[in-house]
Amino acid sequence: MAADHTVYIKHVFLPRWLSDQHDQLCLFLKQAARFPLCVLILFLSLLSFSTHAEKISYSQLVDGDIITVTLDQLLPTQAVMSYDKEYALLYHYKKNEKNVFGALCKLNGGGKLKKWDENSSPTDLESYTCSKKLGSQTSDLASVIVGPEEGLLYLTTQHHILSSFWDMPNGGTSVPIKLKVTFNLLGSGDDFWPEMNNDNEVWLYNHKGKKISPSDLPDYIGSKQLKEDKYLSLAYFLQGISYDLPQKKKDPNTKAPYQRVPYLALQWSLTLREKMNADDYNFNNRDEYAAALAEAATVMVDLASDEKVGKTDLPATAMGQFSEVDSKALETMLTSKKSEWYFATEYRIEKKKKSTPKKLLEEQEKAKQASTESSNKEKEKTNGTKEDDK
Repeated sequence: MAADHTVYIKHVFLPRWLSDQHDQLCLFLKQAARFPLCVLILFLSLLSFSTHAEKISYSQLVDGDIITVTLDQLLPTQAVMSYDKEYALLYHYKKNEKNVFGALCKLNGGGKLKKWDENSSPTDLESYTCSKKLGSQTSDLASVIVGPEEGLLYLTTQHHILSSFWDMPNGGTSVPIKLKVTFNLLGSGDDFWPEMNNDNEVWLYNHKGKKISPSDLPDYIGSKQLKEDKYLSLAYFLQGISYDLPQKKKDPNTKAPYQRVPYLALQWSLTLREKMNADDYNFNNRDEYAAALAEAATVMVDLASDEKVGKTDLPATAMGQFSEVDSKALETMLTSKKSEWYFATEYRIEKKKKSTPKKLLEEQEKAKQASTESSNKEKEKTNGTKEDDK
């Protein structure tokens, strides 16, 4: 049966003044012997440290083990992310701090949020309560692979939401998270990366779509390390609009569902990169972003059903391609203030305003007003001409 371990390899549990100097420790114990109550309190304190975090060796971990680590101990297995997927999460957290703890409960395998208050902190698992025991809902946990050396944990899923915990104002490197060990490849040496690549556990393409080596992967998760891939954002938002998970469709020849495809959105992003130029659009402008999504959706459905997508050997139809764009779903996403796309663009706009000097913002607003007035005058002139024609 899989065990639930807590791994705080980088943390020191004993007070530094007790562990650093042997002579000071001895002197302290001599003094404390005069006060039995002090010795008891010290013992209970040290006991609480040891029960709070069981310090184990990585070599002991087996497939299926549940471990607890802090975010700074995780190594990403991809060099890119959809900033807008993360922005949607950050905006959701900003709307209501309760959403932060709801997300933490779910990703920690604890189900829904049960209790929290103003003293709750993402860096303290005991400061909020979830409906289930943390780690019990294993399907919600992110996955890691151990190896090839002691102390290395490679994150293979959930890069975006874990990056949001890193990047949110009250988060950071010390946020603890429960994870599921899928493989322990400790000691695999030179075979580690070939095996990771063979098992589709690593994405070795950068934000320009170029092939990279494992040594080019970032040292940490988060938007300061993972680069923005606009094409990935397009693919992410278009799931359910111009394509969907392949396993939801049946192969007309075998009548069985298509196989699950690793890195599905990332594979589609490579094809979109070949067929369009996302830099033609300003993603900080909703109208332009919407136009980019419309073009990308059209590109995806217009591919020949047997055309290969990304770096796979699979045809578009086996990659979840729709025969036509779901226009109703696209319109709903673009117009609803509850959609993830709206959250992402709202966060983008606010972020842009904060980084833009006040004087420039005022000039942009004046230019916008002048353009609107000019447009209104042109409409009035046109309407007047039409009335004269009548």
